[in-house]
Amino acid sequence: MQEITRRGLMQAGAAGLASSLLPGWVSGRENEIPAEEFAFHHDHILGTSFDLIIQTNSCEIAEEAESLALREIDRLRKVFSLHDPESELSRLNRTESAMAVSADLLTVLRLYENWQPATGWALNAQVDVLRAIWKTAENEGRLPEPEPLHSLVRVMRSPAWNIDSASGLVTRTTSHTLDLNAAAKGYIVQRVGEVIKSNFPNIASGLVNLGGDMFGWGRSWPIGIQNPKTPEENAIPLAAVRLNNSAVATSGGYQRYFVIDSRRYSHLIDPRTGQSAESVCSATVTARDSTTANLLATTLCVLGVEEGLRLIESISGVECLLVNASGEVFTSSGLELQPILSDDDKKKSDDSKTKPKSEAWPEGYQVSINLEIPKIEGAKKYRRPYVAVWIETEEGKAIRTLAVWGNAPKYLKDLTDWWKIGKDDKDLIKAVTRATRGPGKYDLVWDGKDDKGKKQGQGTYQLKIEVHREHGKHLRQTTKLECRAEKFSASLEKNDETGDTSVEYGPKKTS
Repeated sequence: MQEITRRGLMQAGAAGLASSLLPGWVSGRENEIPAEEFAFHHDHILGTSFDLIIQTNSCEIAEEAESLALREIDRLRKVFSLHDPESELSRLNRTESAMAVSADLLTVLRLYENWQPATGWALNAQVDVLRAIWKTAENEGRLPEPEPLHSLVRVMRSPAWNIDSASGLVTRTTSHTLDLNAAAKGYIVQRVGEVIKSNFPNIASGLVNLGGDMFGWGRSWPIGIQNPKTPEENAIPLAAVRLNNSAVATSGGYQRYFVIDSRRYSHLIDPRTGQSAESVCSATVTARDSTTANLLATTLCVLGVEEGLRLIESISGVECLLVNASGEVFTSSGLELQPILSDDDKKKSDDSKTKPKSEAWPEGYQVSINLEIPKIEGAKKYRRPYVAVWIETEEGKAIRTLAVWGNAPKYLKDLTDWWKIGKDDKDLIKAVTRATRGPGKYDLVWDGKDDKGKKQGQGTYQLKIEVHREHGKHLRQTTKLECRAEKFSASLEKNDETGDTSVEYGPKKTS
């Protein structure tokens, strides 16, 4: 079995900050590498990020496929969005009489009709009313009162709509808002893949990624499964799977949650009890289609490990990986996980066990970096900045690149300081480069190892940040890192291109 290196992975995760699959890592049939790989990235698509990778011989065809994908996403947004008062679903939620609906909405409603009883109602389209109660409780700083929750869950097993088999008209039978997000996102991913395949048969392969839920075809795509206990941008995945005419989706409450009395509660609510679903931290599902993967990933977080595995084992063509609240990993019997390390990486890992001359890096310690990219108000021709973050020794020798955010490799040379380090190491460039990031806060970690996996000792290091934006400024920041036996913290002042940046050195935090 060929192993997957960390230098060729797209990562599946619930957060929606999936890393980009890196060009140059191609698996599948030998000697069948398409002429070019075209990658497109968009922020703020259905409240998350959208990535599309197309392998074809024509840039024009790739761009046409991108445009078609965006049009299809927008078309389906107008069907399923709860934020758009004019969407088809929003209109159904306001309509008391029978309503004619589109084939898309009818398909997803029928999916819910099939899956709700099959999951023991762990999947329920009326769950939004329970989330609203939890949100109110969070705002008031208290846990929800049990009686309103109990009253709701008793009636939520009743059908929420009726579909006339002859006319296809839909009549709502509940006053509660219908929320189809557990299936709609996957349905959109699947439809985007299908319309590209049907309209562009000369596209050799492609990967659709909407907030970490993916559908891939035409080749074997290596996908890393995000570790919910280490969700940082550059953290090592738990394991990897391959997609070939198949889909993967991840759900979990580890990055979206309610906070009540300083405690986190998952945003996923069990519609059978009204309580926060907390026994499963993360659920990843592989399936033949993205709709099924997305729907079941959400459901497994509610069912828990034992019930969830029993359900998956009863469904053909579906596998899963579950992480419970304690961090234990459980997999279905047919899941084929790919090792992350290659033979070369294993050798580096073995070599890294050799103790450095200085005192050993404290066990379990890491450097945590929180970097903010601010929104530039009123900037003309705003372009997201290219950013490089790396570690140097006290003497100025670069030893570890943590992240490089830049869509087009040919423009990485504009990060002139980092380019001196990375220009001669193509594998390093492929390993660390990700899509440019929009405004927001991003977490990175350094585990005390260099780019080859060799452990470093205690000592003084330097954190380097370089930012370049077209029509903006080229800025550099540096701070010393005292990585010894004691904890250490530092901060970098905000500037025209970065917000407040905080650095903490110490024991790895547990979720």
